[in-house]
Amino acid sequence: MIENALYIIAGYALLGAGIKYIDQAYDLGVFSKPKANLVAVLCGILMAYLIVTDPPSTAIFLAIVLSLAITRKIDNIAFYIGTVLVILLPVFFDGVINIPWIPFGVLVLSGITDELGNDWADKRTNKRLVDFSLGNGTKFKHKFAEKFFLHRFSMKFAVTFLVLFSFFELTYFFAFIAFDLMYLIVEVYSFSIKVYTIDKMPAGH
Repeated sequence: MIENALYIIAGYALLGAGIKYIDQAYDLGVFSKPKANLVAVLCGILMAYLIVTDPPSTAIFLAIVLSLAITRKIDNIAFYIGTVLVILLPVFFDGVINIPWIPFGVLVLSGITDELGNDWADKRTNKRLVDFSLGNGTKFKHKFAEKFFLHRFSMKFAVTFLVLFSFFELTYFFAFIAFDLMYLIVEVYSFSIKVYTIDKMPAGH
C-alpha cells in the first residue's frame, strides 16, 4: 500500500518536472527542444500508464488533457507528441480503463477555469509590470484572484475537495503537491539559467 502510494507520488513529481521542462524549452528557449521532445515521449508514456492502471489518475490526467485541448493550450510539437501518446496508448486497453465520472467532471471544469483564469491573470500581471502605475489602484480581491489563477488553484482545490469527500485517497493530495512542487522547481531553475524581460516574452505569456 505504501509502496503504491510512493510510486504514484513519484510519477506525478516526474510529470510535473517534465511538463515544465517542455514549457520552458518551447516558450522561453531555456532547454533543448530535441530533449524536450524526448521528455514529451517519456511523459506521455508515464501518463498513459497511470491512466490505464490507476482510476483516480485516469480522471485527473484525462481532465488535464481535455481542459488543455478545449482552451487550446496544446501549442507545440512536444505537447502534441505527449498528447497523442496519452490518447492512443489507453485505446489499446479499451475495457480496462475505469473513469470515475463525477471526479472527472469536477476536474474538467476546474481545469478549464484554471486555464482561462491563468490567461486573464497573465495579462493583468504583465500590464502592471510594464506600467507600474496600474498596480497602485488594483483592488485586493483582484490581486488575490490574479495569484489564485497564476498558480492554477482551481484544480488544486478540486483535488482537495475530492479527497475530503472520499472520492480519492489522501495519496492524491500529496501527489498533486509533488507535481506542483517539481513544476515550480524546474521553473525556478530555468530562471537561474536565463533572465527574461517582459518585452522578450513570447506573445500570450
